[in-house]
Amino acid sequence: MLNLSLIRHAKSDWTNFDGDDMSRPISTKGKKKTEKILKFLEKKEKKILFKEIFCSPSRRTKETLKLLLEKISNDPKIYYLDDLYHSSGINIFDTVMLHAKLNRVLVVSHEPLLSTSIESFFSGSNNKYYQNAIEEFTTSACFNVSFKCKEWFDIDKSISKINFYIKPKDL
Repeated sequence: MLNLSLIRHAKSDWTNFDGDDMSRPISTKGKKKTEKILKFLEKKEKKILFKEIFCSPSRRTKETLKLLLEKISNDPKIYYLDDLYHSSGINIFDTVMLHAKLNRVLVVSHEPLLSTSIESFFSGSNNKYYQNAIEEFTTSACFNVSFKCKEWFDIDKSISKINFYIKPKDL
């Protein structure tokens, strides 16, 4: 079985925005909201475990990842992929199918790439988590799905189970 978690970066700090979207840091409020999500993940899974992490190269995703790494119970392989930056237009599920090798994967990325990728992959689903994720994928929110297969290139909606979608304000 394969497991994929998608997390949106923490809320950005706009107070010193210099026009360079790639260099925006996360805010104190964003850190607190991400910590809420991490506590939820720890309770749900007993420990936070990812074997591979794919992260956008932006500053805010890297800073969000740094918070996650403080809580992860193992030493995952980390890859920074330009395709995970929100302007790339490449579906996250396609990116995972191309690059993932291990069974527990985390993606740290941006909107609207997260919700459009979920909407495209699970098109027509009646799952409440799917509906909530495509309506409002907030900063620090986490979407999790499992696939009944052994290889990432085999993932498909028909062999998936959407496990949860959680936002900081839900906690």
